[in-house]
Amino acid sequence: MMNKNFLSIVKVDDITFAYPTYEESCEFQTKVFGMWEQQQRVLGYTNETIALNQRNINEFLDIANKFIWEVTPEDFDKFYLSLVGRGLAYSTRRKYQSNIITCLDYLKARHSIELWEKYKVQVPIVLDKFNRHTHRVDDYEGNVIPPEPEVLNRFWDGLKKEMQHARKYKTVARDYIIFRVLELAGLRIYEAVKLDVQDCRFDLGERGKIHVRFGKGSKGTGHKARWVPMLNELDVLLEWYLTTVRPLFTDDIKGPLFLAEGGERINRDTCRSGLRRRQESLGFRDDEIFSPHQLRHAFATKLTESGVDLLTLKTLLGHADVSTTLTYANPGSEYLEKRIRLAQDKWRRELLNEQGED
Repeated sequence: MMNKNFLSIVKVDDITFAYPTYEESCEFQTKVFGMWEQQQRVLGYTNETIALNQRNINEFLDIANKFIWEVTPEDFDKFYLSLVGRGLAYSTRRKYQSNIITCLDYLKARHSIELWEKYKVQVPIVLDKFNRHTHRVDDYEGNVIPPEPEVLNRFWDGLKKEMQHARKYKTVARDYIIFRVLELAGLRIYEAVKLDVQDCRFDLGERGKIHVRFGKGSKGTGHKARWVPMLNELDVLLEWYLTTVRPLFTDDIKGPLFLAEGGERINRDTCRSGLRRRQESLGFRDDEIFSPHQLRHAFATKLTESGVDLLTLKTLLGHADVSTTLTYANPGSEYLEKRIRLAQDKWRRELLNEQGED
């Protein structure tokens, strides 16, 4: 455990030495993490990726209540169970694991000698064949199943009714628009909360476009911007929000598109928990409750059923590889049957034409 004594005399292998104080250990860990941050910058990681990696490590250490060189496999097991309890996806839990492994690998490669000199310990190994969570098929976010249209319609109708009598009308209306943006524009939750008012360009295209400035990059190389058209009357919804709802949060006509009650930009965790909370308040069963990311899949599925080609869909979703886009489309059975019938009719017409020519 974290040693909070001012000074401790420790004997290891018949060698007596002064164990660093708690304050000295805090300083050493801070120095190590600062140098780890520099190493990530050398590799080209963005500021937000570095901050996320550090946050993940801090979460782990807060639960373990230990310094990074004191953690054990049991600490990791306890931490992993806490992630499961929060309902995080398997792929997300693996990202935490990757951060912890990377941090410990850096500690071993760059500070193992210093660590031995100070504490007479080696860099701990917290993952083994019994608790290592390997890559598996359902790691792919594309295996996410979009909510059924009936479930979605019930949710939208429920929020509309709630707006009519809600004590906090502005937050219900704001959430309604955020969730519709995810569904109608196919945005990731982080992309949506990072939108500013000026990103809504009603003067572009047929009905307007959204400038997604904080699109997901690959391997920590930075954000990837894109333009997404306002489809299915999303322009009407956003204009209503900007003229009627957003002014209830602030008088400033510029700045973040979606605001928290305190006037600051709303964060994705608030949106994610808010979506679940509103579904639960509307009486949705556990098997009906959907996530923000499932709304993105609903967008992809709807466009696929409308006949949009994969390359166009890839651009709209901001994917680097079309193989990822392939996993997003989950057309319903009726759509598949329709496509089969169309293919059969085309085959019959071609066959009749060939027979006629003969």
